[in-house]
Amino acid sequence: MLHWEDRLLVTLRWEGALHILSRLSGCRRTCSWRIILSKGAGRAVKLCVDVRRLSRPLLSTHGRNLFRAVTVAVIVLSPASASWAYSHQTSKVRFREYSPEAFETARREGKPVFLLISAVWCYWCKYFHQNTLGSDEVSTYLNRNYLSIFVDYDRHTDLTRKYARGLPTIVLFDPDGQVRQSFAGVLKKEDFLDVLNRVANDVRTNVAAGQPRKPRIEPLVIPDPVPVTRETYQQLHQGMLDFLNDHLDPVHGGFGRREKYPHARLLRYLLAQYDAARDRHYLVAVERSLDGILRGLYDPVEGGFFRYAEGREWRPPHYEKLLDVNASLALVFSETYRVTQNLRYKEAAEATVTYLRRTLYDAKGGGFYGSQTADPAYYGLTPLARRTARKPPVNRDKVTAWNAEAALTFLMLGESGRKDLVDVALRTLDFMRRDLITEKGVFQLYEFKTGRGQLPGQLEANAWAALAFLEGYRVSQAETYRHAAEQVLGYAKAELFDTAHGVFVDNRDSSFSLGANGIMAEALIRAHRLSGRAEDLEIAKRVLAALGGVAHALLVEDADAAAVTRVADAVFYLAAYGRVAGKPLDGGR
Repeated sequence: MLHWEDRLLVTLRWEGALHILSRLSGCRRTCSWRIILSKGAGRAVKLCVDVRRLSRPLLSTHGRNLFRAVTVAVIVLSPASASWAYSHQTSKVRFREYSPEAFETARREGKPVFLLISAVWCYWCKYFHQNTLGSDEVSTYLNRNYLSIFVDYDRHTDLTRKYARGLPTIVLFDPDGQVRQSFAGVLKKEDFLDVLNRVANDVRTNVAAGQPRKPRIEPLVIPDPVPVTRETYQQLHQGMLDFLNDHLDPVHGGFGRREKYPHARLLRYLLAQYDAARDRHYLVAVERSLDGILRGLYDPVEGGFFRYAEGREWRPPHYEKLLDVNASLALVFSETYRVTQNLRYKEAAEATVTYLRRTLYDAKGGGFYGSQTADPAYYGLTPLARRTARKPPVNRDKVTAWNAEAALTFLMLGESGRKDLVDVALRTLDFMRRDLITEKGVFQLYEFKTGRGQLPGQLEANAWAALAFLEGYRVSQAETYRHAAEQVLGYAKAELFDTAHGVFVDNRDSSFSLGANGIMAEALIRAHRLSGRAEDLEIAKRVLAALGGVAHALLVEDADAAAVTRVADAVFYLAAYGRVAGKPLDGGR
């Protein structure tokens, strides 16, 4: 794996087309750089220089002398006209889309399964595709010995929740669908072939030995329900606060001591706790975290925030900009400004809103595009150089849950008198109502290439959409939004609610999401307040009770082992729980 160390900046001339050469990444022995071409140039390239062959003075050499000193490997990354999308359709590896039928084929043919989870905006996903999967040895081996399945991170939230531990994620299954190995990150060609060969040999050995075959679908297992009471809520709420206190970084802000995600939802929870208790400890924790986010993840030139940072000090960042990350951060920076009057927070919130409207918002059709692709070299340029450099492309698919979250953010920010923000939110809801609602709830996303919605029936998309439509109705009093919410909730109750276990699931899959169930419970509580329909409140209570044991195990019993991301999902569950228990804390939506 490459490490970010000992940064360099080298300026070169390259047939009149090169704008600047900037350090991308490197390990202790090898330095790598990305070339950013000026507008009109045909392609971007990467130069890999083995610094073991350089004397120390030559490391700062400019221009042609550098090329005289070493042999330079030039790797074409992508055409400048392309959108930098991870195109598995054109890969040397014969990928299939995820489906139960694909696993049945693997079972019938006795082949192990190579499942890759990737994202269009992820730099290292592209790197893995081009430098590992793009090799003839790897692609030939996979095509001969594995059945390969591609999973788009933005399209399959159920699968990413179940399997992804980072990006890219590789999961290797035996022919019966049992996971044999799973890991996240990038492997070199030789190392990856070793892993593939070992798993394939193990599978062949087990098949030859006639080992018993296990069913791929595992039954849904949930701890016993816990009655919804104020006492239980207080215990869960205190467990959340204890967890956050234990995992706060007292020096650099944020949570944890290694890679740093902004976790705006957790920061809003702490801010709500400060509002409720006036304990400055929580406000200081939020401020320290926001200051770290500003130092490491904020783009002061174009606005917006990058997804996360590799190190405890919020550097170096991973440069993709995602809609949901920026919507949630715009909200927490704005809310914290109202408490602290820190103008830096206000400026960051406003610049992020401007970024979202200028770069990700579809002013013609309504709704927001999903992301802007990571490009480390572009963001390493000076503000002046950025003006003439090609901007990282925007992924124009519109993810339903992220659009709903952005609409909620703009509605909340618009309550300060910004009618223009409310208008953007309502236009987004109009797009969702027009292009995403089906008889099977809402689509997971709107695909730019086809101009159609794709993948109906996913829980997270339906939960967020229902909540956003209800908030749109509250703000505008337009019945169309209330009707849309009722339509989505009606589908969810009929098709996604597992009556045997009392939880909502994805297409009756054998997995559930604490966060998505919390959002759905919140939507049902709001719908009940509008209609007085007892069924909605009863289902919400069933969900909260059914997942009480899960939440207790996560926050109280085994908090030290819990991932921060899983605890962040519990914010929505606790927000809904507090409303039912009569102890609301507005740390969720």
